[in-house]
Amino acid sequence: MKLIQKYFLRQSLTPILLSLGALSLLALLTQSLSTIDLIVENRQSATTFFYITILALPQLFSIIMPLAVFMAMLYALNRLNVDSELVVTKASGFSPWQIASPALRIATYALIAHLIINLFVQPYSFRQMRKALLEVKTDIASRMVRPGEFNQPTAGLTIYTSEIAPSGRMKDVLIYDERSSEIPVTYIAQEGLISSANGKTSFTLFNGNTHRILKNGMMEVIDFDTTTHDLSAILTVDPILHLKTSDRYLHELFYPDPNEYRPKKKENEYYAEAHARLATPLYNIALVLLALAFLVRGEHQKLGYGKKIALAAALGFFIRLIGFGLASAAESDPSLNAMQYFVPISVSAVSIWYLLNKRRAKTILRIPFLQRRKT
Repeated sequence: MKLIQKYFLRQSLTPILLSLGALSLLALLTQSLSTIDLIVENRQSATTFFYITILALPQLFSIIMPLAVFMAMLYALNRLNVDSELVVTKASGFSPWQIASPALRIATYALIAHLIINLFVQPYSFRQMRKALLEVKTDIASRMVRPGEFNQPTAGLTIYTSEIAPSGRMKDVLIYDERSSEIPVTYIAQEGLISSANGKTSFTLFNGNTHRILKNGMMEVIDFDTTTHDLSAILTVDPILHLKTSDRYLHELFYPDPNEYRPKKKENEYYAEAHARLATPLYNIALVLLALAFLVRGEHQKLGYGKKIALAAALGFFIRLIGFGLASAAESDPSLNAMQYFVPISVSAVSIWYLLNKRRAKTILRIPFLQRRKT
């Protein structure tokens, strides 16, 4: 790579990193808003909130990476044009393809990173996020008992605890139960733990005693080391981890478990997701080539490239929206899966043809209102 090409590479790389970081923070903020209600409702820690939010980053990267690379490339090429650096490079004998090579190198790196995220990182992170969300939803103690308050999960049962540790273990537990006996029973224990196993929910008390007032007016006190109460009748929990389409690896989408029941619609969703993961990285190449076609070819314009950039940005976003639409439509019509590849490949082919065509094309990217009048 020649020195001028290395310079162009550095000039393009910084805006891409800044653009990707800014869009990621914006997307992360949006994602956190959808998670915070669940965290607050189940009284989870800030660590759990940030952990779940960060696990959503790979999918957010997958969505915004082609657009971030495209926007940053438009910015970098415009700056090189405004500073007349591209003009000097062309005058030195560099062809449009030689000028475009640093940008295409970055686009190729982005494609590889995007593919790794789609095929490996996203399914892994989403599975971990699904497990964390399941732990939050099955944290029975946080759903059933609020520390420092008298809680009534059902009629005839009152529970109090002074503190709930992050592990779910309760301290200073008091239970007043008048559900199944003519004589109400009060349980006082140093510690308690609500747990779920084999579809049953139980409340285990440690180091305490029971208090009953008998019919003759006497109080019966019985000490215990451990006692367990079945709460399945008032609280049920589904402990099974259900994987969504986005949580599955590529081979699981193309070749699902034959023992797993799924309707035909779900199979179509699997195939659409699999093809989308393979086709989406191609937009990194397609959109960069589109930016190059608009800003590398053509005459130098002293008054700026505002209209060209606006048109290129609008066209790039429109092309990406078509990709999103095809991925969604392919869930209902599998024949559209081929179109997921056709759009980025056709955009790339047209842009390459325009860059390599020595004779300026009059029908492509030569729009009248973009041309400045010569004075």
